[in-house]
Amino acid sequence: METLQSPPEHLRERSQQLWRDIVVTKRKNIISPGRVVLLEQALTALDRADEAAEIVRKEGMVTKTTTTGAVHVHPMVKVERENRGLFAKLWRQLRLDFDLQVDGKVVGWGRRTRTGVCRRPHG
Repeated sequence: METLQSPPEHLRERSQQLWRDIVVTKRKNIISPGRVVLLEQALTALDRADEAAEIVRKEGMVTKTTTTGAVHVHPMVKVERENRGLFAKLWRQLRLDFDLQVDGKVVGWGRRTRTGVCRRPHG
């Protein structure tokens, strides 16, 4: 149990904090090794998407070829899009939910219904 408290070292600070928020507050619900692997993969994808977004911010949305001068979408745009999609997919598989009124804090492992996520009562 104690080893789950510490986030993987390769994660960025934001992802490490999400790990702590989830594993510490929801520890009894995430103990299965499969869920831990999915959580780590989701947060790794989030970090990759953020890194790609930083590169695009610095270098711009487009690149030019040196030989012809043709303009292309920066390759990191695709990396960002794919990793944000992977993050969202894994987050849904883990049944994690965000409450926007609590500044994006993780609020539960709600069960899914046809209309969305049913939250357990707080308190």
